[in-house]
Amino acid sequence: MRDVSETAYLVSLCRALETEKPNALFQDPFARSLAGGKGELQKRVLGDIRAIANAIAVRTYVIDEIIGQLIQNKGIDTVLNLGAGLDTRPYRLKLPPSLRWIEVDLPGILSDKEQKLEQEYPRCDLKRVKLDLGDLNARTRLFTKINAEAKRVLILSEGILGYLTEKQVADLAMDLYRQPNFGGWIFDLSAQSLLEQLQHRQTQKIFRQYFTNGKAAFSFAPANGTEFFRPYGWQLAQFRSTWEETRRLKRANRCAGVQELLIRWFAKESWQEFRQKSGIALLTRAPFDLNKINESLDRQNEST
Repeated sequence: MRDVSETAYLVSLCRALETEKPNALFQDPFARSLAGGKGELQKRVLGDIRAIANAIAVRTYVIDEIIGQLIQNKGIDTVLNLGAGLDTRPYRLKLPPSLRWIEVDLPGILSDKEQKLEQEYPRCDLKRVKLDLGDLNARTRLFTKINAEAKRVLILSEGILGYLTEKQVADLAMDLYRQPNFGGWIFDLSAQSLLEQLQHRQTQKIFRQYFTNGKAAFSFAPANGTEFFRPYGWQLAQFRSTWEETRRLKRANRCAGVQELLIRWFAKESWQEFRQKSGIALLTRAPFDLNKINESLDRQNEST
């Protein structure tokens, strides 16, 4: 396994493990079959994945909540899921039949998903696009086509930005902003201090070995958090702290309360970073001058 997209099987297994709990945050009846043998293999390689599974469960639940609120209250007519992997929201969420849901990912992962779900029916108008998001020309053509066909698009990029460089994320932010009907963007974000800790952990070493050809598994964790996106036309509308949501949903470890007290007392700056810069973000379009955004992107390119 030498492709980050393969982690989709581990994510699906984590959703299956949550579904099978008596107090499950959500139900994903398709997750276990989608994870299959690859998910189980990754679990064996990584060892104890309880912390990972809880984090993914919380992330899944919170994103479910935000999507439901936006569809109900903001008139979203299209959801564009970038790096969709084995996500099954079109099958398990209560969605209006008229909603267009577009999944984009590599051909291999989507073909496997199609085969396993061929007897199931989505609750909305689902379309899959087999595309390498690193192909900038194909990506632009797809975004332009979707923008022309939709009135209000919500972008979802769950679990993928962390694997990209700051330049790649800036390019993506700019490409999305260029489409005037792309109105909202949901993604998860990690704090820089958390990223630095992960660089030295065994899990990080395993991810490098199995999924990223020896390269750092996680690279995007901007020091300024969601402010990173402001020069590219996006402003923060909602932020759900990973730490706070994990405690609220009772998926934190038993010592979380004590840990929080210690961090607040001895490392106030670290506490603020964990609370404010690691979580799930919803961004909306800001009224920016496109020329200024292009200038910001040029500066980003020059720095790299």
